[in-house]
Amino acid sequence: KHGPLFFRKGLNSMNFFEKELRDLFGSSTTLRDAHYCGRTCLAKLDEDLRVKLQFTTTGYADHYDAIKLAVINRTDGVVDQQLFRFSDIIDQQHSPGMMSVTPQIWDDNGKPEWYRPISQEQRSQIANTILDYVGMYQGETPENDFSMKL
Repeated sequence: KHGPLFFRKGLNSMNFFEKELRDLFGSSTTLRDAHYCGRTCLAKLDEDLRVKLQFTTTGYADHYDAIKLAVINRTDGVVDQQLFRFSDIIDQQHSPGMMSVTPQIWDDNGKPEWYRPISQEQRSQIANTILDYVGMYQGETPENDFSMKL
């Protein structure tokens, strides 16, 4: 009855990156009407502003070590872009007897996974850092409008 689009919206059809984005940002009240597709999340901030969050590489193909953020005005285009490297937020990953590595998702022949799994606390650190930045673009409300009234 609903065809293939019904199943695309179901949780079972999400790929690894979509699941990670939902885990990072799915409970956010800042991002409204979020859509997840592949390595990208697109959501509304207010009537005119959208935010695009995308897993990206910064040096090695198939090593996703950052999230690229773009704040987009729906009629005027990109307002701001920022790159959030995981290593700037959660530092290097350490394991006993092994060298430290940059936090990253690596795509090993079509099977993406964290090179070394990160904790829920580290996920929260990543999400909170990015959402704090995004929050600067939210529309003013009467409670936080600091402009002078004449």
